[in-house]
Amino acid sequence: MNSSLLRNPFLIFALKRASVMALTFFIVLFLIFLLPRMIPGNPLWVIIGNLMQQAVTDPEQLKGVEKMLLESFGFHKPLYIQFIEFLGNVFKGDLGMSVLFYPTRVTTLIATYLPWTIALVTPAVALAWFVGNNIGVMAAMNRNRFIDKVLLTVLVVLQGTPSYIFGMYLIMLLAVYLPVFPTGGSYPPGMVPRLSPDFILAYLRHYILPFIAIFLTSLGGWGLSMRSIAVQELSSDYMDYLRVIGVSQRRVSRYLFKCSALPQIVGLAIVLGWSVAGSVITEIVFSYQGIGLILWRGVQSLDYPLIQGIFIIIIGTLLLANYISELLFAYIDPRIRYAYVGR
Repeated sequence: MNSSLLRNPFLIFALKRASVMALTFFIVLFLIFLLPRMIPGNPLWVIIGNLMQQAVTDPEQLKGVEKMLLESFGFHKPLYIQFIEFLGNVFKGDLGMSVLFYPTRVTTLIATYLPWTIALVTPAVALAWFVGNNIGVMAAMNRNRFIDKVLLTVLVVLQGTPSYIFGMYLIMLLAVYLPVFPTGGSYPPGMVPRLSPDFILAYLRHYILPFIAIFLTSLGGWGLSMRSIAVQELSSDYMDYLRVIGVSQRRVSRYLFKCSALPQIVGLAIVLGWSVAGSVITEIVFSYQGIGLILWRGVQSLDYPLIQGIFIIIIGTLLLANYISELLFAYIDPRIRYAYVGR
């Protein structure tokens, strides 16, 4: 039984990919720890500056506060000691306290702001995946015709335009010239988030423009990649057979979608992970209360623990999503697991 498990190609594939993922995650942790500390400046200046604004100007008192904060955050220790403690805390689930939002813990901030980003990014990318893949199949079915050329041009423009550019144009058009939607924010100032019809409607008015911006950018990439995959599938033997036996174009397009969608399903898991990180500038443009906005504020304030914590969550989620998608792909397609183990 044990020997048969060890000879199982899928298990070998899963273990090898897990070891690669673990090594990648360790390297990422090292870079996440090191890179913020290479930015010039003192992260404690934020807290000290806030104290000075509150009329605390005694130099001795400020030095005492700085010393206390250095010991609290551990910034006075050698880098290698900080890194070892950082690794230990990460594996315990402790991401430390935020400098900018001191003394709030980073995990609390992430738990507060991440759902807002997920609520924005996930529906936009998922809808773009469905619509874009159908457009890609339509373009492939009509390749080299007028409709294909039009769709291809539109998709290339959409893919090449960042979501924040769409965001700025949407704000100018639909929030400034035609004041249909608010210019930014997640909900009106002074309104308390709660599950009430008034809040939900107000939130949706603030939600629509950033949703459209992310949707349009994602749409182009999905459409182009699906068109490329579908064009290759159309030249396969089974597609020729379907046409020979007189299957309708509508049914052919349905089969084509199903047979071409597998790589796109794998890509969806990866793109969802990246989209959380990629929404940073879009959230800044719309002042949307998500993880990207507080990440940007953390970078501006040299908030090492906050920067580290957010990137750990983003990259950890991305690696895990990638790993799960690879396992699904290998489970569905035996050629992948056998090719990977050399059998």
